Amino acid sequence: MNPVLSLRLLDANANRAREGIRTAEDYIRFQVGAERWALRLRDARRRIADALHVLASDEELLRARGVQTDAGHPGRAEPPAQGPAEEAPRQVALRGLKRAQEALRVLEEFTRGPAPDSSRTLARLRFELYEAEQWLACASGAARILGEARLYVLLTETLCVRGLEATARAALKGGARVLQLREKALETAALLERARRLRDLCGEYEAVFVVNDRVDVALVAGAHGVHLGQGDLPPKEARRLGGEQLLIGRSTHALEQARLAVQEEGADYIAVGSMYPTATKAAPKLVGPGLARDVLGLALPVPVFAIGGIDRARAEELAALGVRRVAVSTAVISAQDPERAARELVEALQVVPAE
Repeated sequence: MNPVLSLRLLDANANRAREGIRTAEDYIRFQVGAERWALRLRDARRRIADALHVLASDEELLRARGVQTDAGHPGRAEPPAQGPAEEAPRQVALRGLKRAQEALRVLEEFTRGPAPDSSRTLARLRFELYEAEQWLACASGAARILGEARLYVLLTETLCVRGLEATARAALKGGARVLQLREKALETAALLERARRLRDLCGEYEAVFVVNDRVDVALVAGAHGVHLGQGDLPPKEARRLGGEQLLIGRSTHALEQARLAVQEEGADYIAVGSMYPTATKAAPKLVGPGLARDVLGLALPVPVFAIGGIDRARAEELAALGVRRVAVSTAVISAQDPERAARELVEALQVVPAE
């Protein structure tokens, strides 16, 4: 192939790939608010450029570019027969990822001979975009709600004074945006039945539904996510089962655990605790409110929920430290009026942090 045309092919497809990725990246950052995925896509754009620098510099690619003779130039292309159909923003972002995947495949094939290492890098990037596409199609809606959430309520039926479903509905009415089914002793069939009921209920209120521990139940029930403790299945193994269709939460009890959960394990959100003594666990790891403040200082690109023994007064104390998200159990589900209890917790989190 003519050397100039070869460079033009690389330049055109690199541009298509980066432009497609940027379309999805900006939607995820500004519409979904999921910084973790926005950063991953930004890094993917950089890695495309790095892979091609083995073959040509930016200047060589620019010199080979034929803008005015490009068949896709707006001044040369035939106008469409009719205007484009109205398209939801998420569909625009998904279309961008598809365009990027196709362009990466072209780059992968044409660099296979002259730069096999670059070709392998581009192949890995293409598969990462397949994951991004799955997350965007299946999980981004729940991720947006999770990012807006202030109150996360864990449900254990035996602790629900008003019963499981009535308590869950009341918590949602009071402002909870995330519900977790936490049942350690139920048999799988009973757990699945309750999970499906709560999934449907969360659908009514545009809330996120999470299953504790059980990736299999979360997938079969159509839950939005699964929450994993330090002794549970590692997040990377959970990803092997559920891919990017499930949001994954991770319990953390130390600064390094929080960092690893996000930067190494790929958690979509973390819970930090226990903030205070709690009766819902036999041997809680008491770390105190200071850890929540320190974890927030890491500026991790995921939601961080303080958990453990939190009531309204303690929520105000945490809010004064800058905490804006809490996860609770008995403070809501064991209350005579769960709706009011949930609402008061949300209000408590409005306290302005101390200077």
